[in-house]
Amino acid sequence: MLLSSALLSSVLLTSMLQSPFCDLCWLRDDSRKSTAVLAHLKNENELSERYLKPLVSKQKNLLNEWETMAGYKAEKPWLDMNGYHYKILNTGKRGVLIRKNNHSEDVVINIDDRAYNHDYYDLGNWSVSPNNRLVAIAENTIGDDNYVISVIDIASGNIKTKLCGEYADTLVWKSDEEIIVVQNEVNTYRPYKAVLRNINKNTSVTLYQETKPAWLVSAYIASDEKSILIQSNNHDTSVQYLLRKEELSIDSKAALRLVKPQKNSVEYYVDVLDDKYYIKSNKGGNFAIYTAQDVQREWVPIIQPKGEIIRWLLADRRIVIEEKRQGITLLEGFDHQGKKVFSNNLSKAASVGWMDRNTNPSSQTINIRTMGLSQPPAWTKLNIETGEIVSSKADIYNQFDTESYVSKLISVNHQDVEVPVSLVYRKDMLKDNSPVFLYGYGAYGVTMRPYFMPQIISLVDRGAVYVIAHVRGGGFKGDDWYQAGKGVNRRNSIQDFIAVAQAMKQFRIASSAQKVDRDILALGSSAGGTLVAAAINQFPELFKGAVLQVPFVDVLNSMSDESIPLTGQQYAEWGNPHKSEERDVMRAYSPFDNISAQNYPAMLVRSGLFDSRVPYWEAAKYIARIKESSTANNPYLLVTDLLSGHNTDSNKALRQQAMDYAFLLNLTNTNQ
Repeated sequence: MLLSSALLSSVLLTSMLQSPFCDLCWLRDDSRKSTAVLAHLKNENELSERYLKPLVSKQKNLLNEWETMAGYKAEKPWLDMNGYHYKILNTGKRGVLIRKNNHSEDVVINIDDRAYNHDYYDLGNWSVSPNNRLVAIAENTIGDDNYVISVIDIASGNIKTKLCGEYADTLVWKSDEEIIVVQNEVNTYRPYKAVLRNINKNTSVTLYQETKPAWLVSAYIASDEKSILIQSNNHDTSVQYLLRKEELSIDSKAALRLVKPQKNSVEYYVDVLDDKYYIKSNKGGNFAIYTAQDVQREWVPIIQPKGEIIRWLLADRRIVIEEKRQGITLLEGFDHQGKKVFSNNLSKAASVGWMDRNTNPSSQTINIRTMGLSQPPAWTKLNIETGEIVSSKADIYNQFDTESYVSKLISVNHQDVEVPVSLVYRKDMLKDNSPVFLYGYGAYGVTMRPYFMPQIISLVDRGAVYVIAHVRGGGFKGDDWYQAGKGVNRRNSIQDFIAVAQAMKQFRIASSAQKVDRDILALGSSAGGTLVAAAINQFPELFKGAVLQVPFVDVLNSMSDESIPLTGQQYAEWGNPHKSEERDVMRAYSPFDNISAQNYPAMLVRSGLFDSRVPYWEAAKYIARIKESSTANNPYLLVTDLLSGHNTDSNKALRQQAMDYAFLLNLTNTNQ
């Protein structure tokens, strides 16, 4: 007899609850109101605070360093939209969104004021109406994935309408009084329904609703600002519906114009300019740019890059693509017939560049953001007619000289696989016993960029080596690199991380002939927590300490329970436990399920009570099991933020990062 997936999930969960490995399941409380659970979390916070209290002075020193180092920040480019220029002014807090044109300058949103009475605040998105009179904003004050949407009259500040409940942060204006929003599914947080809302009439109509549990709904406006695309996609397939603004009515549900029928493993993304369609799609195997006069008829390929298209920009006379080839990022410009006009390499040693803040298709220039581990951020303006740099302005940091540092991209060979590693150290501070701060993520095809951060500089100024392991499962080398570390291949990413840790333990510069044995201090967040915790299970004595932030460590249990938000959308990434082969793989690496009696290194683990992506109880169960099992006398600290979710307030996050670094530095002999 075949069981339905829902019934099978229930059976699996019941089995887990009855197993001896679920003695910690009482820590799960979906309501977040259990007196016993909250008491436990508060007690853990108090224990952690007691241990960390002597480190507060080190935390303050780091914060002061970061603040002192901040000098001149190059001015951000304005966003050009509908006759106005928009920018968020830095106020030292969250900022104020302003706009200007030739006649006036207005405050659109005072973000500081709106966040004032909230312990947690996130402005997820904002969008101004076509007549420039209204602004729609998506705000979150809890920390989960549900947003409250407000439409505000810019001149008066009065709220025209407010949508509370389950909403994503999608905001697409159809007209001056109509806006498309996307509702989240109750409990799962899955964006599943696109709704057209009339601000004045307070009415709405459903445009599209997705019933498949692994599919997510979104919407965006095309470059011509006349066409709207409503999209549904899973991990490797997409389908879109095209709407023309003038054809869409709130009074009767518009007939959605299907672009192309769904085809497994085929993705496509449409843009429109001058009544011509341009499409990014992998219909021919690799992603390419196609064009068509009628989007429902033949698509003609015009740009077929050798690498992977990361981003693309459609302008009046050019198509600009950001392309990745084996870790190298290229910016290439083409005319509308696909003839290449220019090609620029945005990658240097441990640095990166990308297109950013480009909103005007008629502009002949685009903005590029560049930085590296020892290269301060810069805004560069590039002429897309010629590919020439028009201007470049870099941030200036106090008491920082880039010549004092070495940043490079190296490779670690592991089972005939070359694992890329970005690293930075300070020339005069590197010693044979300098510790290594090793960061890893390795999931969802995400490339961990080698950003410039004063926080990292503060570590290398103390003699540390800061390292990013670009393991399989991430996107550093493109889609093949991602596929080689996802799902049933997850163990590859873990083995890559271990190999990098082992190599960095012996890392030495050419001038050093002496054998070294460095302390390895690991950092991982969310999916990176899976990576680090799984590696520690296999080689606990390889690591001196670790910080795990909102870590996904109870992989097997969470992926077996479809009542947990987003589980149904994650099977392709982590594996489907309803399939025995995939379940065996998950069981073999799931961090919580593989804790045993070993000498576990010191750990500081953080979670958020209202986290809807990685529930707080994963971290709580994990630390409790580590404390029960470890044969070492090390600190195992759990800190639960009772007022936030997966992400936290930026100022609070900075304080937490300073304490995380202080905790790890305290485990070493580094000058602090």
